[in-house]
Amino acid sequence: MNDSEAIKLVKEIFQLIKNAKSIAELEKIESDQRIFKNKMDIDSYPKIEFNIKESEIQFLIDKSEMIDKNFNFSKDITSKLTDPLSKLLYATAWKNGDLKKIKHIIKGIQDCDNENSNQDEALVFYQFGKYLTKRQGEPIIDQHVIRAFLIYKLDDKFQATEFRQIETINKNHKQTIEEYKKWLVSDELTQELRNQLDYSYFIDKLLFATGKSIKMKKPKKQKS
Repeated sequence: MNDSEAIKLVKEIFQLIKNAKSIAELEKIESDQRIFKNKMDIDSYPKIEFNIKESEIQFLIDKSEMIDKNFNFSKDITSKLTDPLSKLLYATAWKNGDLKKIKHIIKGIQDCDNENSNQDEALVFYQFGKYLTKRQGEPIIDQHVIRAFLIYKLDDKFQATEFRQIETINKNHKQTIEEYKKWLVSDELTQELRNQLDYSYFIDKLLFATGKSIKMKKPKKQKS
């Protein structure tokens, strides 16, 4: 797929999203063969039905002594876990080396009302925390979603290759994340769609598949 084809695909998918009046219509877009093979695996990433409140996190900090004020797990947390599900999930995060990432999710939850955060690292996990509060307009974001949105908003077609080669999200993408969040609650989407609960999750899924479909690998550097 060349840059022109990638731009055309993204523009067409966004137009379908903007025309949609229901989640059912969004789900139909996933059948587009150009993105179908890259759609999110719902067995690996089933929809999260629960939400997490800021007050619940504060309880863990104040009462349980499992999390400190810097959102890190206490050193003796493993002696305080009692139910088997918590133990299994903690053990999985430990084995994958993901324990330090969880503090960024926690900070996202705590910052659910803060629109001027100074968060510059782990933005994908931080925004995931905001999503878990289930406030309207707080999406899940990753490299694929941001890649698709950047191509959609493209002013200079010569930037297409650069955007298609994005592999990680960093502080340079903060403005794009904020623009995407504003777009999700804007009049570019139909009122009927915006009235539906958790509609942004289904848009995220579509843009995940679209952004992954247009991804371009960076050329390998020649060894000197």
